[in-house]
Amino acid sequence: MERLAAIPPLYRWLAIPVGVVLLAGLYYMLLYQAYAEEMSAVQEKIEAGRKTVEKYTEIAVKLEPLRAQVSDLEARLQGLLRELPGSKEIPDLIKRISELVVRTGLRISLFKPQPEQRKEFYAEIPIQMRVQGPYHSVGRFFDDLAHLERIVSVDSVQMEATSQETQCLATTFRFLDEAETHEATATAKKTK
Repeated sequence: MERLAAIPPLYRWLAIPVGVVLLAGLYYMLLYQAYAEEMSAVQEKIEAGRKTVEKYTEIAVKLEPLRAQVSDLEARLQGLLRELPGSKEIPDLIKRISELVVRTGLRISLFKPQPEQRKEFYAEIPIQMRVQGPYHSVGRFFDDLAHLERIVSVDSVQMEATSQETQCLATTFRFLDEAETHEATATAKKTK
């Protein structure tokens, strides 16, 4: 105690704040800093969780309109697939085309289906045609072809006025099943 009494009062009063600062520094370094780092890591996890929740909430809000859109697209796909006949329907379609020729008053001099040409998900079936008859009957025939429920494309039309003969290439299409699609894709890769 005598030693403490020998210390001037100014130093004794300065020792108190220095001791407090020293204790505060030790507390910060030993206890608070570790908890602060852990709290910061937890805050980052919470913020990341909030962002994830916001992201999934936005997705959930868009889910019903997307489901409706998928349903509409599937309905449109089914409608479009009706326009592409399957392989079993091709002979019937060719028969209907030949009936259209006769019904419009034309005479068939050539009706020759060509080998099909496979594409990515469909096959083209070209049909070489040569018909004889007046210009207006040919126009009615092409109009009737356009109004078939199946897709029929007419190309390479050549009309000869003197013999009233019309040559064309009518192309119809058919939908490939999965096995044929894989085969067509493999063939396309080989040719590349």
